[in-house]
Amino acid sequence: MLRLLAFAAAYLGLAFPPSFIPRALEALPISEEHGTSAISSLRWFFAICLLWQVNVILSRWAENRWSWRTDRSAWNWEKEVAVVTGGSSGIGAEIVQRLISHGIRVAVLDIVPLSDALQHNDHISFYQCDVGSRHAVQKAGEAVRSDLGVPSILLNNAGIGNGVPILEVPPERLRAIFDVNILSHWNTVQEFLPGMIAMKKGHVMSTASLAAFSGLAGTVDYCATKAGVMAFHEGLAQELKHRYNCPEIKTTIVYPSWTRTPMASPFEQNIKRAGSRLVDAEYVAGKMVDRILARRSGQLILGPTLFASARAFPMWLQEYIRDTQASIVKFDAPAAAA
Repeated sequence: MLRLLAFAAAYLGLAFPPSFIPRALEALPISEEHGTSAISSLRWFFAICLLWQVNVILSRWAENRWSWRTDRSAWNWEKEVAVVTGGSSGIGAEIVQRLISHGIRVAVLDIVPLSDALQHNDHISFYQCDVGSRHAVQKAGEAVRSDLGVPSILLNNAGIGNGVPILEVPPERLRAIFDVNILSHWNTVQEFLPGMIAMKKGHVMSTASLAAFSGLAGTVDYCATKAGVMAFHEGLAQELKHRYNCPEIKTTIVYPSWTRTPMASPFEQNIKRAGSRLVDAEYVAGKMVDRILARRSGQLILGPTLFASARAFPMWLQEYIRDTQASIVKFDAPAAAA
């Protein structure tokens, strides 16, 4: 709504001559002093709205490698192959459903078998794979290329959580969350990106979290891995431009809020008591697939933008925001898949 108002105000400020506003105000029953003040305020409002729109346009330009064009003719959805990690349940399963509805063939890499809803579909191929293992991803990658061809879409969606304080998390669970949530991105990108570079076409989408912007009590390991995903995404975009000379490949990072998945279910009541709300996996997956279909890079913040902006706030306000979330994860919970 704010963006719509800004666009309308900027349009009015540009479409009508400077004399339009004074003439319009003359018809109103207000004093000359109030009219002059209103004109000044409106001019400032128009200027701010115009600046807002310029900022939006420049950001979109930057996200797409300083290019206004996308070669849409290079994409034929019925011939594209997408790799989705963690695609057997949660957000991943919803992503798979939406991709195949557009004719895209999908290779699901997951250690958990496909759900019943995804079974027996000619557009879905399942490869049981621990994405935290480089060897396992290499083996799965060879099978995908042999069965389906070279993938042009990679959605790094696999994720797990612990819900255990720093001093209590066992080493094996700590290693597992870093393997799955962040090191898997290296594994899959090293396996599938060379094929995209050779085709001069591709889209790598990374699922992070709003937790990337704030370390929360009881889930520090998860927050750290998602902050790592953010850094990985930014670095990948830079290397595609400056090391591999392949700006045609799109990159998108997704920051969902608390989402109704098996991972968040143990904390649902605490989330509500803390004043936060959960978004549906269907909503998150829909936004992600829409971005794939739009053939655009960028970022998707799917939840309160307050968290994404918090790093620019005064320290006292940052700490207050973190304190409001401290009661959400306050007991040991078994590791769960996203």
